[in-house]
Amino acid sequence: MAHYRLQELDLSTRVSVALEMLQPIPEREWGRVTELAQTYGVSRTFLYNLRERAHETLIDGLLPRKPGPKSQEPLVINRTFIRRAISVMPLLKGTIRDIRSGLRLLFDVERSVGYISQTLTAVGERAEAYNRAITVPLPILGEADEIFQGRKPCLTLVDGRSFLVVNLTPAESRDGTTWGVTYLDLVEHGFQFHDLACDGGTGLRAGVKEAELAIPLRPDLFHLMQDAHCTTRRLESAAYKAIETTERARRADLEARGIIRRRGPRLKIKVPLPQAEIEETQAIELCENWCWLLGEARHALEPITPAYHIVSIVKTKATVETAVELLKELGHASITAFADDLWEKMPELLAPLEWLVQELTPVFKGLDADAQTFILWTWQHRQELNLNIDTDISEDLRSVMHTAFDILGLFHRSSSLAESFHSWLRPYLQIHRGMPKWLLPLLQLFWNHHTFERGKRAGSSPLELAGVEDVSSLAEVLDQLLCPNVLPQLI
Repeated sequence: MAHYRLQELDLSTRVSVALEMLQPIPEREWGRVTELAQTYGVSRTFLYNLRERAHETLIDGLLPRKPGPKSQEPLVINRTFIRRAISVMPLLKGTIRDIRSGLRLLFDVERSVGYISQTLTAVGERAEAYNRAITVPLPILGEADEIFQGRKPCLTLVDGRSFLVVNLTPAESRDGTTWGVTYLDLVEHGFQFHDLACDGGTGLRAGVKEAELAIPLRPDLFHLMQDAHCTTRRLESAAYKAIETTERARRADLEARGIIRRRGPRLKIKVPLPQAEIEETQAIELCENWCWLLGEARHALEPITPAYHIVSIVKTKATVETAVELLKELGHASITAFADDLWEKMPELLAPLEWLVQELTPVFKGLDADAQTFILWTWQHRQELNLNIDTDISEDLRSVMHTAFDILGLFHRSSSLAESFHSWLRPYLQIHRGMPKWLLPLLQLFWNHHTFERGKRAGSSPLELAGVEDVSSLAEVLDQLLCPNVLPQLI
């Protein structure tokens, strides 16, 4: 405690003197102020100032106050507090009880579980209303998928261009009717679909038919290649195992002939050396032939050739058909199943390429081959070039390049972004052991407003990439949602 300048006037003396000075003139005798000043060795001005301070303190203490808990001391954000926050945050999992612990450890504030739950419920409702009011001017490259928690599905729809989460809602089922209602609700709120990519889920595709939406359905090349990579790993593992078996049999053979010696009992082998060598050759050839044919089929489905030309649909179809036939001749069950799946999805795999050729043909009409190659090469390397068409390209090519880039940007045939979002979403569902009504709206709000830090989307939020102008920051939106008397200012 700080010491008074006048040491002889301690706290109790000052209180008694102040109380006497507060008395009106009739009760306080005439000349008493002069007597007190001489007694304590202070000036009359000091005593009158003491009376004023005591009077102001009494008034401030007796003024009517609002009911409820009183405000605490101001929070000081300094280096120590920041280090404390950094140390505490990794220890919290995000559950309601952990939020309670975080409030206590960081702010020395006690709140009940019910208070925290009610706050999250109220904010979640506002966040849901905010999310439903969002509309974007650009067409959506839809990527639909489902994620499950406790056997309860969550219907996820992501924009393949901006990584905007368009829909994130729990559902009781995943049938065509449920998905159809979801599609219609999004269309009613102003979303325009350019196409829709999804995996083999029957409900995803049935929903488009039941909603009677004229949306081109795109095959999910991501899942198709993911299954192929699983087969590749199994074949590589079998080949390395066959190589190991052959090497062991070869060492056992050399040991049996006395060419090499080793301590301990003789090596035991599963198959003799000649048979092991045959199986090794077969496993390596199977893996190499599979990888080669898979690579040929995958490269054939690329929209732009290595020479920077638009792919030929006829050549692509012929290449994939030949690859399918040769894959079946390998005589492996997993490879045959993949080949049958590839053959069944052939029309859907060719549909995006046919659309691209149909759209680009009139754009490139009248351009020489070098100009077309230059445009396609520029598109392939646009990230490294950091190109500005209006300033870096000659005037005669600007209009064509703008149109070609817009068309190429709409080429879409994968739901990999929806899968990536689910990998980000999964830990939250596991922490909360379900999907509370407030959780998904808040996560959707956070994702759509957060700024990407890496990759081709770095420096922008999903809403900005989707074409929305004057997007509020995440902090501003939270301020609007948490203000009790102001409705959120929707986009």
